[in-house]
Amino acid sequence: MLVLDKLKEYLKDNRDDIIGDLRSLIKHPSVSAQGIGIDECAGTLNAIVRDSGIESKLIRIEEGNPIIYGELKGDKRDGKTLLLYSHYDVQPAEPLDKWRYNPFSGIVIDDKIYGRGAADSKGNVIAIVKAIKAMLEMYEELPLNVKILIEGEEEISSINLPRFVEKNKAMLKADACVCFDGSLNPSGTPNIFAGLKGLLYVELRCSTANADTHSSLAPLIDNAAWVLIKVLNGMKRNGKIAIPEWYDDIRVPSSDDIALLEDIEYDLESIKSSYGLKEFIHNVKGRAALKKLLFEPTCNIAGIHSGYTAAGSKTVLPSTAYAKLDFRLVYNQSPDKLFKNLERYMEEYGIEVIKLGALEPSKTDVKADIVKSTREAARKVYGNDPTLFPNSWASGPDYVFTKILGIPSVWTGCSPANANIHAPNEFTGIGNVMSGICYISSIMQEFGSLKQKNE
Repeated sequence: MLVLDKLKEYLKDNRDDIIGDLRSLIKHPSVSAQGIGIDECAGTLNAIVRDSGIESKLIRIEEGNPIIYGELKGDKRDGKTLLLYSHYDVQPAEPLDKWRYNPFSGIVIDDKIYGRGAADSKGNVIAIVKAIKAMLEMYEELPLNVKILIEGEEEISSINLPRFVEKNKAMLKADACVCFDGSLNPSGTPNIFAGLKGLLYVELRCSTANADTHSSLAPLIDNAAWVLIKVLNGMKRNGKIAIPEWYDDIRVPSSDDIALLEDIEYDLESIKSSYGLKEFIHNVKGRAALKKLLFEPTCNIAGIHSGYTAAGSKTVLPSTAYAKLDFRLVYNQSPDKLFKNLERYMEEYGIEVIKLGALEPSKTDVKADIVKSTREAARKVYGNDPTLFPNSWASGPDYVFTKILGIPSVWTGCSPANANIHAPNEFTGIGNVMSGICYISSIMQEFGSLKQKNE
């Protein structure tokens, strides 16, 4: 059914429409952490989705951001159903003074579209929607049944998505899911992940005296910053997390996962060059570095604050200190269980723990049909083998599909590598979006045809 050359000609003819809709999405801030522009962006996106021929609706979530949901029957109504996921919310744009252009302008410079969310993940969203529109306009029908779910809280740990999916299992029923919220590797071919790490994000609050005091009283009064630093320093020993029972539920990688690891060619050296590093921690290299990246849990200090930090000097003894930490979790750690472990650990020091976000880890068999279909689609569109990872070092709400819906899922996408995601001057390439449309179209074709091949 799908002829890539024909699709590419269609995309040339409709380039202005596609890029215009992407720019209009970028112009809506949709910053979930700050509650800015969410409703306006969701409304604009729903209009774009409906204009593409998808029967969609904007579903309002109690105390949450709207979800855009749509579905469309394919040429074989009893054929396979594919669920396509992404998100329209974005990270805050700060620091604003580091942007070369307005972060919500969607300006086009040298075939690159700049703006917060261009790569993460509005370019991916447009690729999904326009792939369906292209297939409908070219062939009038899709090669399989499709459902789309585009949320507005991914950047704040998808706090309402699990409850929504749990309540709507029948509506969301599908044979597999593609989470189109990823990027290409430095070689220009897609990354495909058959699992994601989980996440536990917390704030630690330490309080000593009832007010900041003169620093001359340091021999008598505990400094909250020193107390917190001591606690933080004790949370890791020899590179391992020292909180009791932290590693108890970890499931070791399967033999298929380890075998796949040996075949992965990924340029970890590019991380060093991108960030000006001479070496990684403990000078780890090669397969050992990749294995740590994919299969080990982490404990990271994301931010810390105490006392006086403005210009000049102030001799003050801080009475409060705060730190934000994120923990990446591997299969099958539970963020809720580990949060309770962390609370018990902090009780000894009198430190309050506030949960700010949580995601469970996910896992899909690397031999699943959706993995095979996505790999084959990537080969056809990009001309080379994609990089298939048994797990991702990053986190996302993939578990709502693998654990709540009980279906296999892959995480992939079309954004360029090193696109300044979560940083100033984020961008995507027009060519990346066009290839992404071909990629999604090809995934639909490949997965839709598998049932016929297997019958």
